[in-house]
Amino acid sequence: MREVTRAHLATLAPATTDERVLDPAAPLDRAAWRSLATGLGLPGVRVPEDLGGAGLDRTAELVVHEELGRALYDGPLLGTLQVAAALLELTDDPVNRQRLRAIAGGELVAVPAMPVEETFPLLYPDAERTGDRIVLTGSLPCVVDAQVADALLVLAEHEGFHAYFWVRTDDPGVRVLPLPTLDLTRRMASVVLTRAVGELVAEQDRARAAVAAVRQGTALALAAECVGVADRCLEMTVEHLKVRRQFGREIGSFQALKHRCADLLVELETARSALAIAVRAVETNDLRGRRPESLAGLAVARTRCGRAAFHIARETVHLHGGTGYTWEHPAHLYLRRATSDQALLDSTGQQARLLATSVLATLHAEATA
Repeated sequence: MREVTRAHLATLAPATTDERVLDPAAPLDRAAWRSLATGLGLPGVRVPEDLGGAGLDRTAELVVHEELGRALYDGPLLGTLQVAAALLELTDDPVNRQRLRAIAGGELVAVPAMPVEETFPLLYPDAERTGDRIVLTGSLPCVVDAQVADALLVLAEHEGFHAYFWVRTDDPGVRVLPLPTLDLTRRMASVVLTRAVGELVAEQDRARAAVAAVRQGTALALAAECVGVADRCLEMTVEHLKVRRQFGREIGSFQALKHRCADLLVELETARSALAIAVRAVETNDLRGRRPESLAGLAVARTRCGRAAFHIARETVHLHGGTGYTWEHPAHLYLRRATSDQALLDSTGQQARLLATSVLATLHAEATA
């Protein structure tokens, strides 16, 4: 999976920095998107085979996300895979099964419109029943890839509970506003819903399982992407140090630079370990994704992977010398992606507090058992 994904993404990678930089309002290359579906099956990597997907496990999906980070992939796979994860919790509905088929076949692009974190008070859109339909009103300040999505999976307040709604982006009540951001290789947009028609997908207990699938899946996906970014940055740095000559020798032979690269490798492998621990934690989580041990594992991955990607990408710029500061070299694009991912993983800086709270809760449960 890793080899074929990396090889295919290499064929899609732009040759120059100018070509890599996205226009936030540019449409999605649907032909390239369908090639990911029909050639590799990436949009449906975890969708069961009887629904047209590859039927692989979470580990395979995270390998894909790691390779997406290495390649600075600019398509909507991050969100679409998490919508698929939510719909997999709701396959008793034939409509959701049909949506999964469309996602796996590359015919449907859908992204979740909800915060990844719960560590601060959140305002969700309001869902109101009007006659025989439900309309949603509210603002979603930052939705990844919203401008190229066919549909949004919106978490909203409905009759005193959280519920998931399927909202088509071509609805007259949906306004998508592309955002200029630090990351030049990923689309982001704010979404304004003004009595947009939504189809109820899940509520109460069914919605909780789907929400947990999206939140946990997005955190793991971003952490894996950070590992991919860090891995590629360290690889580029070592390649540069092997060929750059100064004082009559390759600078990679200097002990100080060897030690810096060794430290970066330790940081990268620590991030990989944190991601592996988080995967095991999620696999043993409860329906709502609230087991303290699982929350602790996710908090470690969010913190360690985001921090490692940012630090290694920053060191890549420094260790490339003057070349690393140029627009033409991709180092700054990796630093931008790492900075963006770190913010998405821990936008409020509360993961350390969540980790401490989860560990204390686990110790308390063990002491009183």
